[in-house]
Amino acid sequence: MKKIILIGSIAAIASVALILFFVLSKNTIHEEEIIISGDKYIAAKSGLNLRSNPDKSSSVITLIPFGAMVTIEKSEGDEIFLDERYGKWVNVKFGNKTGWLFSGFLCDFEPNTIIKPVADYYRNEYHEISDNLKDKDEWYSKRYKEVAKFEDNQVSIKNILDNYIILEIPSFESHDRNVVWRYNAKKKNFFEAHKGEEQNRAYFLYLDNDKYPDLIIYKGRGTESIGINILLGSKNGFIKIYDSYKFGCCDMHAPYFSLSVGSCGDMKFEFSEDGEAMHFFRFNCNNRKFEKYAESKITSLKGIITSIDLKNMSIVIKDEKDLKEILFKIHYYSSSISNEGAKYLKKLQNDKNVVPFEYVTIDGEKKIISIDRRE
Repeated sequence: MKKIILIGSIAAIASVALILFFVLSKNTIHEEEIIISGDKYIAAKSGLNLRSNPDKSSSVITLIPFGAMVTIEKSEGDEIFLDERYGKWVNVKFGNKTGWLFSGFLCDFEPNTIIKPVADYYRNEYHEISDNLKDKDEWYSKRYKEVAKFEDNQVSIKNILDNYIILEIPSFESHDRNVVWRYNAKKKNFFEAHKGEEQNRAYFLYLDNDKYPDLIIYKGRGTESIGINILLGSKNGFIKIYDSYKFGCCDMHAPYFSLSVGSCGDMKFEFSEDGEAMHFFRFNCNNRKFEKYAESKITSLKGIITSIDLKNMSIVIKDEKDLKEILFKIHYYSSSISNEGAKYLKKLQNDKNVVPFEYVTIDGEKKIISIDRRE
């Protein structure tokens, strides 16, 4: 049995010393360095639609693939927040085609050029760790030496935002290690902005009202998560503001975590401390603290999915016992459920099989948090 955690899992970094405070020092990136002109590259992993007008609802001319180069001719209007990132509508040339793109999905570097520098950097790091452990722990020394043999193609780009790059690299235990790098457009070089650890994963979000990307870092596999760290972005790098261990959460149970993105007053972090109840917190931008505002018991039921509305992130499930149809809001990590998750939900609906699920009730609204699946 596998569980679709629609709101994600919390985790924490094992070594606090590595992430107490991150400063980019000599490689500080200032906001004014990001210039919306000249040649840019497609940063969207699934490609980016070239549109006929500066509007998301306008017709699509063509899909420009990830990493392709475009030339910006002009921009339209003020900077806006669209699809969880800041940018402007820009008119671009792509081959013999001209149209409009949202600049939030562009970057200043050809994405594939970061792969080798990152691979070389961590191969050297693993070799150094292996050498340092040679006289202390022969077994670990050999393991790190073995991991250091990974190929360039084992490094993959997970996300690009504002010239920050999340990459997945081979690690001692698994391939779940995410690291964060930055491209300095003025110096035209890459550098490490956050050193990830074994099994930790990173996500970009905007948590406060500035325009610097923030980081959610969690560690663990699926529901085997053990905590979370939150780092606010600034012109000088990342500053850790939240450590779930210090905040009183979380043990080796499977706490849930969710984030609702919006303006400062709307930020909501939600997690379960004990697996039986969810505790809801808000991030206060003024005092940089988290404040508890609600809690709810986690209720388990079984039912059949009868309809899904991914646009409004809601789902209707017919209760197995009384056959009543119940409307739930889908709670999940970001504002767009993954393609894999959406396909599986559709499959569950089409199969018309009874599935176990869990939900909470906040302010009279039922919010589904997980669905079990059997494979």
